[in-house]
Amino acid sequence: MTNRLGRRLAAGIGLWITGAWISPGSAQIAAPGIVQSPSDDERRLASAVARAAAGPQSGRRPSLPAPRPGSPSPPLLLERVFQIIDDQHPKLRGSVVERQVATAKRIEKQGAFDPILSVTTDYLRYNSSSKRGQVSEAFGIGTEVNFLTRSGIKFFAASSLNLGATKSPLSATGDAGEYVFGLKVPLFRDFRVNEKSVGERQAFLGESQADIAVAQTRLELFRKAADDYWDWVAAKRRLDVARNLLDIAQIRNEAIRQRATAGDLPPIDAVEAEQEVQRRQAALAKAERDFQKAQFKLSLSLWLDDVTAQAPPDESVVLDASLQLEPSEVLPAEITDGIALALQRRPELQLIAVLKDTTRLDLDLARNQRRPVLDFAIAPGRDVGPGGIGATLKTGFIFELPLRQRTADGRIAQAQLKLQKLDLEERTLRQQIATEINDLASAINLTWQRYLATKRELESAIVLERGENQRFLLGDSSLFLVNQRERATAEARNKLIDVQAEYEQARAALRLATMQF
Repeated sequence: MTNRLGRRLAAGIGLWITGAWISPGSAQIAAPGIVQSPSDDERRLASAVARAAAGPQSGRRPSLPAPRPGSPSPPLLLERVFQIIDDQHPKLRGSVVERQVATAKRIEKQGAFDPILSVTTDYLRYNSSSKRGQVSEAFGIGTEVNFLTRSGIKFFAASSLNLGATKSPLSATGDAGEYVFGLKVPLFRDFRVNEKSVGERQAFLGESQADIAVAQTRLELFRKAADDYWDWVAAKRRLDVARNLLDIAQIRNEAIRQRATAGDLPPIDAVEAEQEVQRRQAALAKAERDFQKAQFKLSLSLWLDDVTAQAPPDESVVLDASLQLEPSEVLPAEITDGIALALQRRPELQLIAVLKDTTRLDLDLARNQRRPVLDFAIAPGRDVGPGGIGATLKTGFIFELPLRQRTADGRIAQAQLKLQKLDLEERTLRQQIATEINDLASAINLTWQRYLATKRELESAIVLERGENQRFLLGDSSLFLVNQRERATAEARNKLIDVQAEYEQARAALRLATMQF
């Protein structure tokens, strides 16, 4: 009995050394050593739980300490990732280029209203109609400037000089030419609503549509980056847990090996301690691989100015748990406000509104085509120089009436049906957005409850682990049970880390869904 108690005391000393040899930074999240006193137990438990279960950031900006000269790099915050995406992500830049293409198309449509200058010259040599067999010659030059307005009214100014035996449809002018200023006014069809003015207005709406596409691309990239960011943070913290768990096993293995060599402990205890080291080394390798995967995924959201991807972010810039804010539930008032904000700001609904405006213009243009053509034209002028007649005038009406209106009627029906379809899509989209907000709020609240329960589970696991250490020190437990308790504590820590990541991802998703970024 005395030898058995002595072996337990020696192993207990090894366990105590385990807790004492861990570095201060590691000891805060690693399993603690033997408890010295009740007050020490309370202090260590509070410190361990605070480090392992610090509240999620939830998309809120933590207060970072001011950097000191020579201090490590500041942590990489989610807001910084969003800023890099805004400034440098090639997919978002591609959307901005598409916006510039829409502007170029709008300029193209506006070109329909550019003034047009035309100059014509004619020389005629022909058989005289009055005296057959005789050569007649005529020379003419004409200049005209046309300007089309968005209302459909067309202004023009022209000059002409026709000399010699002028042939129809030209008419002779004075030696100094004829000068005309006139306009053509559509009285029914094409007045204010015409193909070119509608094309310009739809081009402006195309720019708005391109702006919405940029916002949608930005939102999509932010959502993916938020998920990847918190997976990266969680992977780093699980890696820390695996490292600290291995440190404990290695220190204890060395202590037990020395005692077994000295004959104070049976060799089987040394084998069991070595087995636990190998198990934890394998777990550490898996945690390292998981962190590398998370690094590579997050690096796809981080780009440089020359549109090349940054190197995967180093583990030294992972946000420290102590800088995070305590989680909280979403209140009903926040849900109501979030739905109102989403319905007001979401680009999907804005796109529906733009498509409706575009379709209404198509409907107006189709209705315009059902109207008869009745244009009034007037062109007063002056014929000057020798041989001129002074004042001239050309005026009249143009009337055109299609006998059937199937083209216009078909276009009207298409536009009306498309508007009905867009109305139905808008109703569906509004319901989807409201449901999405409610679902995210539910996810946050239930994850918050899981967070509290898992936090209490971790507290209990730490107490049980310490109790098992004490029992082992007193000879009432085994190394196998101590290892089991340590693994249970590590499992509880990892569960809490995963719950924190889920909470943060849900918070970020709610923030993005309500366009609060």
